[in-house]
Amino acid sequence: MQFLRLAARLLLEYSARTRTIKRQIGRLAEHMELSVSVVVAYREVILFPAGRLSCTVQVPELRLNAALNLLTARVFDDFCADRIDVQEGIARLEGIARAPSEYGRWLLALLFGLGASALAWILRADWGAIAVTGVASALGLLARKELGKRHAVFFFLPFAAALIGGLLGGIAIRAGWTGTPGICLIVPALMLVPGPHLIHTVQEMLENQMQAAVARLGLAATILVSASLGVLVGVRMTIGAMGHVVTPSPATQLTLPLDMLLAGIAACAFAVFYNTPWRVLWITVLCGSSGHGIRFMSMEHGLSQVAATFLACLFIGLAAMAAASKFRLPFATVAFAAAVSMMPGLFIYESFAGALRISAEGRGADPAFVAASLTLFVQAGFIVGAMAVGLLLGAWVGELIHSRKEAEVQ
Repeated sequence: MQFLRLAARLLLEYSARTRTIKRQIGRLAEHMELSVSVVVAYREVILFPAGRLSCTVQVPELRLNAALNLLTARVFDDFCADRIDVQEGIARLEGIARAPSEYGRWLLALLFGLGASALAWILRADWGAIAVTGVASALGLLARKELGKRHAVFFFLPFAAALIGGLLGGIAIRAGWTGTPGICLIVPALMLVPGPHLIHTVQEMLENQMQAAVARLGLAATILVSASLGVLVGVRMTIGAMGHVVTPSPATQLTLPLDMLLAGIAACAFAVFYNTPWRVLWITVLCGSSGHGIRFMSMEHGLSQVAATFLACLFIGLAAMAAASKFRLPFATVAFAAAVSMMPGLFIYESFAGALRISAEGRGADPAFVAASLTLFVQAGFIVGAMAVGLLLGAWVGELIHSRKEAEVQ
């Protein structure tokens, strides 16, 4: 039971889906010739072994760590293959939580800042905005790490990082360092989007695990609200309002090779943030650059942004599920890191800024402006929806192919 409790804790704390937790605990219990029922709630797993007292496992928060997911899966495989016994399995699971990060803090901040600059470049920001977004995102990451060490309230972490982005972006706009102010403000906030939690939310809903789905949705929504408030406060303190234009710079042009390179850098930044091991980092980079290349070529040949995004994410979903099956990497972290550069940042910024203006003007708001803001919001929603459907449809097809191959081998 100690082994099963440790397994349940690591699976839950590092954001395994409800179905995965039940399947893995059932697999381990079956190998030990035990009958165990599993109930999963938010930050809590309850184990009901037949003929024994139930036990409850609780975790402080849901984290994202691809390296620890991989280490945990290896322990399970070794145990079920009889390469280790229960006592060695317990020792290895206890050591996993204490395993150091694959990346040092300063290297992580550097790579994350480069990823933010690449994302700004993809949105066709000018050089001033590219530089400021990189610095702001790197400092925001360092702030999150420091606050996390000091056990600050969890939702203050994205607020603080977004506040830094809003402050630095506002200062750059006031100083005239950038001609693409909207992009300068939105990119540091996009770097805080809890994509894997949102992917898990939809997966839990599709599997009818509504308790876990609602909890994850609430978690993701609160992170998004915290980040939005951080940007808003930073902008209010520096330039007073968010009504700045988001027109891309005409001097920033993208070619297919450059587009794929930048998307690969952005994917690498998020993969590093999720602590993906060095030896498999190339998988996420390849998925991100290839997927964005598909999107670029599709739009060049006349497809709408929604359709092109769907096709790209369908490919990413297939590739990410293949990587999850072969290399035991978590699907959600690979898929979101690869697809993050397709987030409709400009539409999100304009709809958010429009909502703030409408809120301030109240009933006196211009109907044409209200309609335009609503249109931008709907466009952003369609693109995000295309991303979600593409990723999950690709994952479903990939999982189906993998299951058939396993059945043929057996």
